[in-house]
Order: sequence, then structure tokens, then C-alpha cells
Amino acid sequence: MSLVSLTAVGAFDAVGSILVVALMIAPPAAAYLLTDRLTAMLGISALFGVLSALFGYWIAHALDASIAGSMATISGALFGLTLMAAPKRGLIALARRRAEQKLLFAERMLAVHLSHHEGVPGEESECELDHLHRHMRWEEPFAQRVVRRALRHRLVESEGTRLKLTGAGRTEAEKAVVA
Repeated sequence: MSLVSLTAVGAFDAVGSILVVALMIAPPAAAYLLTDRLTAMLGISALFGVLSALFGYWIAHALDASIAGSMATISGALFGLTLMAAPKRGLIALARRRAEQKLLFAERMLAVHLSHHEGVPGEESECELDHLHRHMRWEEPFAQRVVRRALRHRLVESEGTRLKLTGAGRTEAEKAVVA
């Protein structure tokens, strides 16, 4: 910590506060989005720092602009790209994971719905594909995606326009209700 403090104080005078803060925050933060291992994080952080310095200098030279500002901008851009596209923690991966969870939950709710209406009066209408999206309050395209997914996972089977639970679907519904 003493060495980091001395380096920061010396760097503030040498290159300015913008560059010091940018290179002390953005590369390690970007590296953290990519890995949990400290050794890999240190290597990736150093790589991002070097890339920020090289590309920032080239851009500043080409545009006749502030070198520190260009390096800080490149550092921020690298962090932004990493934040968007990191395989596990990026915004795209997060959105994909949420969409998958939404479909999984809907698939389970479909199984629960069908299990509640098995063998009771009105089963035919409650298990109809047309009635399903209105009863579950799903948009019709979403309901169709859920049904296709449930058919693919063999939780339900289709008998014309009517859905019927399979043994696996019944088990999934029981697990969802108990959990």
C-alpha cells in the first residue's frame, strides 16, 4: 500500500490526475469482469493498461490532442467493451441469462398449470393452446415459445390443440410446487 501511495502521489505530479485515476481504476475493473483468479487479473489489467497507453498515445498524436485524455478515453472504452461483452459478468451475458431464467420459470408454471387442471371438470378448455396465453396472461408469441420449449424438453405432449403433461412434466410440476 505504501508503494501504491508513493506511486500515485508521484504520478499525480508527473502525468496528471485524470490519467492516474483512469489507469488505476479502469484496467483492474475490466480485468475483474473477465476472471476471478488474481494472477490472471493482474496480467489482464497490465495488458489493458499497455493497450490504453499505446492506442491513447497514437490517437492523441493523430488528433493533436491531450495524451492523458486520450489514454483515459481508451481505458474507459476498453472497460465499456468489457462490461458489455464479458462472458460471465457482461451485460449481454446477464440479459441472456435472465431471458433463459424467464423461459425456465414459465415452462415450470406451464407444468404446474397443467397439473392443477388434470382430471378436473373443464380440463379440456384449460389445457387448450388458445386458452393458455389468456389464462397465464402471456403474450401469444411468448406462450408459443414456452410450449415449444416444454415440448422439446418432453414435459408436455400435444394432442391436437390440447396439451397434456408427461411423467417428466408431472415430476417438474411437483418439484416446483414443493420448492
